[in-house]
Amino acid sequence: MSESGMRFIEPPQPNDRVVAAEFDGQMTAEDMKALVERLQAVVDRGEKALLYIDMRNYKGYELGVVSEKLKHIGMLWKAFDKYAIVGDARSMEIWIKIVDPLTPQQIRHFHPDETDKAWAWLLASEAVAGAAPSPA
Repeated sequence: MSESGMRFIEPPQPNDRVVAAEFDGQMTAEDMKALVERLQAVVDRGEKALLYIDMRNYKGYELGVVSEKLKHIGMLWKAFDKYAIVGDARSMEIWIKIVDPLTPQQIRHFHPDETDKAWAWLLASEAVAGAAPSPA
């Protein structure tokens, strides 16, 4: 098994719905387990997560990651509302354009120099979540 290449990071504004991680190397099955645990903790509180993944230094994944995803596919399908992915892989950008319309979540790709924009998009709904609806 290769050494973990993931670490959890804090959002720029405190928010207990945010699950955020960055990769520096290869994703391992242990990384996936840790990510699932963080998402499950949000789900257990009756909420949906806001997922932020920084893949600027991502170098692929171990085969065990697929197995971990499949074990938790039902929970993962419903665990988050929004998913911001930061990275420069053109293939990731294309994958998101294909998958986003097919999923109940909003998924967006941001280029490596757009981390502030990614956070702003991810947290935007939080700023208005408690606001009263405008009169019609």
